[in-house]
Amino acid sequence: MTNRDELLRDIAESEEEILRLQSRITELTEQVHGCAGVAVHWDRSLHGKITGLCYGVLAHLEELKRLLKEDT
Repeated sequence: MTNRDELLRDIAESEEEILRLQSRITELTEQVHGCAGVAVHWDRSLHGKITGLCYGVLAHLEELKRLLKEDT
């Protein structure tokens, strides 16, 4: 396996990881809000922050893939 293939595999694994992390952060947020007595149906802006953060990481990983593919 070439270095490029290994990097593409690592990027794919990172994409899967960030999606799992997004789900986990959302779940933890709901749990903390419930524990603190805050309405479990939480503010959309908070959900947007989590989504935006993860989207930024995914966009960066997509750019890395594009750089690797351009070089071929």
